[in-house]
Amino acid sequence: MGAARSRRRGGWWGVAFIVTLAVSAGMVSLPTSTQSGALIAGFYRAHAAVILVQQVLGVLSLVFFLAFARALGAGRRRWLLVGTVLVAITEIATNVLPAVLALSNPAPDGAYALTVVEDLADAALFASIAVFSIAATIDQVAWVQVAGLVVAALSVIRAAASPFAVTALDVLAPLAFLVLILILSVRLLIGTRSPIPTAAASL
Repeated sequence: MGAARSRRRGGWWGVAFIVTLAVSAGMVSLPTSTQSGALIAGFYRAHAAVILVQQVLGVLSLVFFLAFARALGAGRRRWLLVGTVLVAITEIATNVLPAVLALSNPAPDGAYALTVVEDLADAALFASIAVFSIAATIDQVAWVQVAGLVVAALSVIRAAASPFAVTALDVLAPLAFLVLILILSVRLLIGTRSPIPTAAASL
């Protein structure tokens, strides 16, 4: 009974993560290193308050994500724990850098340099999402495993393409990840158990 309640709670944590992240992403679209330092600095000056709220929501969504990952078994599954930690570290990096830009009012050169680092952190985040997506679905039914592989592939391509200013997957890759989280959350909420209780479940 307690385990079932914990799993259902984990499903709600996943839903909270999706909602919070979606709200955060919809608040403002941050500039990338494809833009000039002057434009970047001007953007952060003009939208500092909104950007700071967005980053606070990003940190809150990370708290929900960690609770969700724990319900999936991150505490006992090595690769799921690795994926969770990687996502957490890179997500914090993508929150801290915009906050620094919004608070410090840097010169154009400084704003551009920090934005380059932010773009690299964003690429690392999607690489981490790929690890998490595979680890989180390896013990699931076949179609969920396939979904995890698709999300991982999209995330890897997004991570590799990001430093080259390729934006084709900027919407699709994060949306696919949120859909995967929703699938896993629903399975937790309805009490669907892993069909693979063998070695794969400990990965």
